Formats: sequence, structure tokens, C-alpha cells
Amino acid sequence: MIDTHCHLTFPQLMNDLDRVLEGAADAGVDRMITIGVTPENAVASRALTQRYDHLFYTTGAHPHYADEIVSSDLPHLAQLAMEDKCVAFGEIGLDYHYDDPPRKVQHDLFNAMLAVIRYSEILKPIVIHCRKAVDDTLAMIRASGLDFGRFVFHCFTESPNEVKKVLDAGAMISFTGIVTYKNAPEVRESALLVPDDRIMVETDAPYLSPEPHRKIRPNEPKFVKATAQFLAELRATPMDTFVEQVDANAERFFGLPPERP
Repeated sequence: MIDTHCHLTFPQLMNDLDRVLEGAADAGVDRMITIGVTPENAVASRALTQRYDHLFYTTGAHPHYADEIVSSDLPHLAQLAMEDKCVAFGEIGLDYHYDDPPRKVQHDLFNAMLAVIRYSEILKPIVIHCRKAVDDTLAMIRASGLDFGRFVFHCFTESPNEVKKVLDAGAMISFTGIVTYKNAPEVRESALLVPDDRIMVETDAPYLSPEPHRKIRPNEPKFVKATAQFLAELRATPMDTFVEQVDANAERFFGLPPERP
């Protein structure tokens, strides 16, 4: 199975990486995408994937760091996106859960990221961070002229009404362990609406450990199977069938090899 979104370079995982990767392998998680959240983090992610054939990375600037990104970072991010083991641009987007960084600062960075993708002719898919900001995120993507089919809304936590908007636009949807939490019924309702060919699964490790491992910190890529099992049962699909489908979706969307290199 594939963990399509984790943060292996974060210290909670990086400081014990050999054990983390061994645990993933033992659980049958044979490919992982480690996500870039700043230019420096993307460089670290690239370096990690050069050591392991079955790891891939992305490059981007998370909205939480919007007030730290400067214009000179943009060409560097674009350059990192051209590397062979970079499978996507992101995560980028908007987060209205917190007041800081201010929304205007987030908007400026998101627009800059979308412009970099378009005018640098980056053809890879795009990972979106969107929290309580679906309408503005969709509007800004639409204004960019980029194809919605290139986007995945990762760690989806919004309502069925919001998931319908994203699906109508044409994007993919990815779920984390949040879908397994008892206090997230709307996320489960949203998960039931996503077509088989538009859904993916991730951990967002080291955060958001799924049930029945929710008390375990940090979260690890090996636990992606627990989220997949929950979603398979929720969607009344055999686990083998569901894993085959989400892996095929990830391989198609991110251009991953069909099995561990």
C-alpha cells in the first residue's frame, strides 16, 4: 500500500527513521510520499528520497509558513519540482482555522504558488491544504486557469456540501485518520460521496494517528492501513479491492511506479 502524504523529515519521524521505514515495510506499506512544506524542508525531503528508491517527495510552501516565504524562494521551489523524484507541487493552499498568518498573506502566497506552477510550466500534480476555506480555494484555483484534475485536496475534513463542490470542480480527495474519529461524522459522510476513482488515503504522519492507534504518538506511515480498512468497511468494499483501487489512483495521479522500485 502507498502512504500518499507524510512528513518523514519532521523530527518525530526522522530521528527514528530506520525503525519507521522498517515498520512500514512490515505492514506492507511499500511506497511513501514525503511532503515539502517550506523550501528548506523540500530540500531535506529530496535528500531523503535520494537514499531510498521507494520514497518520493513534493515541493511547496504550506500556508502556515506564508509569512516566512520570500520572492526569491519561488524559483527554488520551481527548480525542485523539476527533479525526477518530485511527484507533485505542494502542499499549498489556505487555512482559515487560525488567524495567523493573516488571510491576505496566505492569499498572496497561494496566488504566487499557482503562478509559479503555470508560468514555470510545471506539469506535475498539485497537493492542496484546505481548512475551512473551500470556496476561496476553489475560486483562486479557477482564476489561475489550472486544470482541477491536477489537484488533490489532502486531509479532507469538510462537510458533504463542501466535498460536492470539490468533486464538481474535478479534483481528487484524500483522507487521513480523522475519518476514523468518533467526533468526525461529517467527514465520514463526505467519504461516502467520493467516487472510487477519485479517492486516496494518507497518514499526514507524524500527526493524526487513526483509530485504533489514536493514542500512539507519533503517527507513522504503517498506520495508513488502519485508515484504509476503516474506509473500506465504511464504503462496504472488500479491503483488498479498496487497497487495489486507492493504490491505482495514487499511481495514476502521482505517476508512481506500479510497485516498489
